[in-house]
Amino acid sequence: MPELPDLTVVAEELRGRLTGATVASVSTPAPILVRATPAELAELVGTTIGPARRRGKFLLLPFDRGERPFRLLAANPMLAGRFWLLAGGGERVRARTGLRIGLADGRELRYVDREMLGKLYLVPPDGLDAVPGWSEMGPDADDPDLTLERFRERIRRHPGELKSLLRNPRFVAGIGNAYSDEILWRAQLAPLRRRSSLKPDEIDRLYEAMRSVLAEATERLRSLVPPDIHEQHREFLQVHLRGGQPCPRCGRELRQIGGSEATTFCRACQPPF
Repeated sequence: MPELPDLTVVAEELRGRLTGATVASVSTPAPILVRATPAELAELVGTTIGPARRRGKFLLLPFDRGERPFRLLAANPMLAGRFWLLAGGGERVRARTGLRIGLADGRELRYVDREMLGKLYLVPPDGLDAVPGWSEMGPDADDPDLTLERFRERIRRHPGELKSLLRNPRFVAGIGNAYSDEILWRAQLAPLRRRSSLKPDEIDRLYEAMRSVLAEATERLRSLVPPDIHEQHREFLQVHLRGGQPCPRCGRELRQIGGSEATTFCRACQPPF
């Protein structure tokens, strides 16, 4: 699942490589993934792509007419959605391609989703509140305004187990299954532990781990991802999906529970209380 570090780097790459490009064609091979009418998509032809950005687990791509914002594409890739930026449009169209945007210079931007779970929403520039989940999002987990004091205040209002809490976009936005494992391992907190059991110093430790893990991962991905923005890199993670291997901190065997949304942790380093 693309998370905050992945989408931050993809947005940076699209911002650097697409800003100012003119849209020459738009098509939807798998239209079920796109929340827009054929007429609305056709209106993108002739627009100019603005600077891409990320918010939570959404990738935002603006389209301008002249000097004025015209439409905004809000992509929620969910489990397996990926953007591809191709040098030309001649490459075969992969199964489950939701959107193709041909550019005047011959390049093509595609959205491919092998699980068909993601969604693309085309809205007016001020229409993001109509996108499901948008208005309920809390601050981004890497937001500079999310200070330690503000984090302390917010966490008091959100109960539940720590892993579920980190993945709750109403608490903080942008964290999914992989990075919640990494953050909790770094903070030495058990994933199934209740928020209500945390001591003040453990809350502070959770905050520091969240900020450091996400910042380090984003920096690492800046060197791993370009130019293939469709590739997802997890090989540098310390514990996620490494059940049965030695814990990098204490050497004890990492435990893994769950199926496709597995949780990985160290019983020795992350005590249950």
